[in-house]
Amino acid sequence: MHEKYITEGIVLGKRGVGEANTLVFILTELQGLVRAKATSARREASKLRYGLEPLSRGRYTFVRGKSEWRLTGADEVSREYISTTTAQRKRLGQVSRLLLRLVQGQEHTPELYKTVREGFMTLAHTEQRAGAAHVGAPGLPARVAGTGPLCRERPVFPRAGAPGGRLPQTPDKADKRVPPSHRVVDEKRSL
Repeated sequence: MHEKYITEGIVLGKRGVGEANTLVFILTELQGLVRAKATSARREASKLRYGLEPLSRGRYTFVRGKSEWRLTGADEVSREYISTTTAQRKRLGQVSRLLLRLVQGQEHTPELYKTVREGFMTLAHTEQRAGAAHVGAPGLPARVAGTGPLCRERPVFPRAGAPGGRLPQTPDKADKRVPPSHRVVDEKRSL
């Protein structure tokens, strides 16, 4: 008999695996970030189906398998983060993707879970008005969360082609192969 782990968590993301299975990323209070497989969660008759929507919060039951976690139950599911405006959901999605990139492995971090839960609550219930001060998630820098006053002016990771996001210019490979004396001749011919 396998031991069951029941803990509160927030679904940060999910991905379809195979025909009906789902790989779910849940930030839990007791185990940290758990990557669990939910068998047949994409079928219409599945009881887990609606408890695994990204940004939903609830009580999840896990069983430790041979090489991975398996999700076996979802209770008391709350969709308070989902029932917000489109802009707020987008901001919550950006923070959850950032958390998926930054939190590596499984670690007992109740402080992280509490901070993320409070931050999501703040972002979900913050009214966005033109000219109003931006409120970020507690514990997350405002520019990283995408809510700071500078987030539109200077992104944290600038894209190539975007203003301020130019990559350093490197000479072409062709320029490296041709000696400098020949390059001058080629430029004169092209004029």
